[in-house]
Amino acid sequence: MSDHDRLIDTLSQTAGPVRRPLPTTLRAALWIALALPCGVAATSLLHHGRVDWSQPGAVWPMIALVLSFVLGALGIATAFDLGIAGRRAATWKLFLPLIGAWLAASLVEILISPNPIGHFGSGTFCYSFMTLASVPMIPLAVLALRRTRALDPDKALAVAGMGVAFMTSTLLTLCHSINAQLVDFLMHLAAAATIVVATVVVGRRWVAV
Repeated sequence: MSDHDRLIDTLSQTAGPVRRPLPTTLRAALWIALALPCGVAATSLLHHGRVDWSQPGAVWPMIALVLSFVLGALGIATAFDLGIAGRRAATWKLFLPLIGAWLAASLVEILISPNPIGHFGSGTFCYSFMTLASVPMIPLAVLALRRTRALDPDKALAVAGMGVAFMTSTLLTLCHSINAQLVDFLMHLAAAATIVVATVVVGRRWVAV
């Protein structure tokens, strides 16, 4: 018992004041305000154009753009909530309808395209763009999660990685042709999977309690 009392006394003397993290909405907004410009800077060396939103069918990329941003913001905010024990976080019941709507808008883009299938290698640029844009975003997400750590780091990091992937998709939509192709879209999904895995692998050591 005396050893326990001594340990408690030592911890009481060495423990510093605990600072509460900022509200989740504010933390997510600050992260987005920092991450998006970093993603733009990271992809500045890639040659890309701008979307002509006046073209017929541009409404579907617009819908996908908005949904990508919403899902990215929701993913980051949910990851922050998962990093705080006892905090209620958004569940898949909220994510699934939004992801379904994003997939539907993306598939309509493909179906109305003059060349809906595409050809092998047509999504190389998109894969490179998304992964390159994620290079600064992933460390920023890990650094933000390290502020609170997480009892289930893999889950928090996977959700954060999903948020990063959708944010890179948001940036990609701003310079992507509205004529989507299936092969190209599959490369988008491959890039998203790469980003999620990379976020978990890179951040596990720093976010675990």
